[in-house]
Amino acid sequence: MSGPVPPTLTTLDPAWVDQVLRDGGHCTASVTGVRAEAVAFTGATTDMGRLRLAYSDDGDPGPPTVIAKIRGVTEVQMQMDTAMGLFEREGCFYSELSERVPVAKPRCYAVGDGDETPLLLEDLAALRMGDQMEGLTTPEAGALMDALADLHAAFWEKPDIQAGWLASPAEGVFAGMICQLVASGAPALAERYAGRAPDDVLEAVAKAAPGWQHVLERIAEGPQTLAHNDCRLDNLFFDDAETPVFIDWQLAARTRGTQDVGNLLAGSMDSDLLSAGWEDLVRRYHDRLTANGVTGYSVDECIDHYRQTVLYPLGAGMALLGAMDIGDGRGLGDAIVLRCLNHIAEIDSFEAL
Repeated sequence: MSGPVPPTLTTLDPAWVDQVLRDGGHCTASVTGVRAEAVAFTGATTDMGRLRLAYSDDGDPGPPTVIAKIRGVTEVQMQMDTAMGLFEREGCFYSELSERVPVAKPRCYAVGDGDETPLLLEDLAALRMGDQMEGLTTPEAGALMDALADLHAAFWEKPDIQAGWLASPAEGVFAGMICQLVASGAPALAERYAGRAPDDVLEAVAKAAPGWQHVLERIAEGPQTLAHNDCRLDNLFFDDAETPVFIDWQLAARTRGTQDVGNLLAGSMDSDLLSAGWEDLVRRYHDRLTANGVTGYSVDECIDHYRQTVLYPLGAGMALLGAMDIGDGRGLGDAIVLRCLNHIAEIDSFEAL
C-alpha cells in the first residue's frame, strides 16, 4: 500500500531539478514541471516519492520519472538519521564509490542536501521487486552469490574502504542499538518461539544476549571489504535477465564479505531451500572470489565466517517485532527470526564463535 506523498517533495522547485539534470548531462530540454506521487514502499528513516517530470520541446528530455529520497520528518526518523548518518552515507556512496561498484544499482541523478533537496535515483518500477516474505529462490541466491563476490573482491583489503563515512557493524551507535535490542528482547524471544525453534538455540541466545557486543566483534573479524550491509531481498530488484539490482546503500560498511552473504541467506531464504543449498552457495561465493583474484582466504575459513555471521540478522529480525514493528504488516520480523533460529541450529553458529 502506498504511503502519503512527502510534503517536502510536493513543493520541490522544478528549477533545481532542471539544473541538476542538465549539470549531470541527463537532458538538454528544460524541466518545466515536477509532480510528486506516492510509492509502494517507504524507508525506515527517509521519505520517498516518485517525481513525474515534464520537459520543454527544445532539446532531449531526461528520465520521465525519478525516485526521490529525503530525510524523514517524524521524531523517530530524525533521531535515527542523526544518530546513524543514514542519508549522508547513501549520498557519499553515490558520490564517491558507486561508479566503481561492479554490481547493478540505480543510476544516481543528483545528491541533494537531504532537507530541502532530495537524492534523485533511477526509477526501477519496470523491474521485478524482491519480496523477503516470499523468499529467495535457489537460482536467485546463486546469482547473488556471484554478484556479492564481485562486489567484495573489487574492494578486498583496499584503501577505499578506509573512508570515514562507511559504517562498521561492530562499532558505534548501530552496534549499540543491535546489542540493546538483543539483550532486552531475548526473554520475549525465548517465550515467543518456545516449541517453534530449537530449545538449545533459544538458550544459547539468552546466554549470549548480555554480551552481544562480543558476537558483533567476532562476525566482523577477517579480511575487510565493502559490504552493502543491509543485503536482503526487500532491497533487491531483478531485471529481465534476472540480474540483481541493489538498492538502499544507507548502511554501506567496512567489514568482511560474509556479512552480506549470511544476512541475505539466513534472513531471506526459505528454511528448507537454505538447508539443502547453503554450503553449495557459500562455496560458489568463495569460488567466485578466487576467480576474481582474492588469495589467502580458504574455503574452510569462508564457511566458518558464514556460520558465525548468520547470527547477525537475528538482531535485525528482532527489531521488526513488537513496538518497533516496521515489517509493513506482513509478519516479516517473525519470518526472519524463525529462519535465523533454525539455520543457527542447523549449522551450529554458536560453536563457530
